[in-house]
Amino acid sequence: MSTLAGNHLLWLCFMSVLLIKTTGFIYYFCEQYGNYTTNSIYQTNLDTALSTLPNTNTGLGFFNHSVGQGPDTVNSAALCRGDVEPDLCLACLNDSVVRLRELCPNQKGAVGYYVNCWLKYTNTTILQNPPHSVRLISNVQNASGRDRFDVSSGSLLNSLITEAAAGDLIRKFACRNTSGSGSGSTIIYGLVQCVPDLTQVTCSSCLKDAIDNFTSQFSWSIGGRFLQPMCNFRYEIYPFFNVTSLPSPLPPPPTQISQATPPVSSPPQGTNFSIP
Repeated sequence: MSTLAGNHLLWLCFMSVLLIKTTGFIYYFCEQYGNYTTNSIYQTNLDTALSTLPNTNTGLGFFNHSVGQGPDTVNSAALCRGDVEPDLCLACLNDSVVRLRELCPNQKGAVGYYVNCWLKYTNTTILQNPPHSVRLISNVQNASGRDRFDVSSGSLLNSLITEAAAGDLIRKFACRNTSGSGSGSTIIYGLVQCVPDLTQVTCSSCLKDAIDNFTSQFSWSIGGRFLQPMCNFRYEIYPFFNVTSLPSPLPPPPTQISQATPPVSSPPQGTNFSIP
């Protein structure tokens, strides 16, 4: 078995175990700053927010809805990966709503990451990133020809950042792979995404900070990802995205729902996780 094939199997086997351990989520976190009581106003608002959220699709898998006032306000948001078909996107969101509430009963806030989508609800600002809502995942296998791999992966991710940040208010997403030309070159697959209502500058800054955070700790890793609501990225040495059928924009919901745009905060130092 080749080294790359062996590494691929190691990653897949471990990720299978990880998914089982987290009840389907790659990672989830129950916020600890407050609980709500059964049959409270907050629970009613949370029920309403999450039941309404799937109907707020802005066109390409971004959902955002707020309910309530003052301490009983519930802010909810979800984002599907930019290459995921609409039916799979909606299925991912609906499953996230059920599972996250099962895993975080009576907690006012929680965030969960699937492969195809993430969901967050909170009574604070959606795009604030408490340290435990951010996750770095790395394959501990290092690339052969480290310098060449570092240059290739860095060039790929930087070009994807430029492309994604230049997107519109419907989608800020880009994915592509390197050519793998040249003796001993490895094909690298990369994907980056921002919440679409970020500005071009904020999206670019978020992704650059995320990549700097990751590479400062996991330089030359053959695969990894950075998970947080504001922006995320992933790269691998095997295909993991669908480049042949990026979904077309969906029409917005018939009724425009008034939503407050939360302030944006910069991503903090992430919580680290390495594949053993």
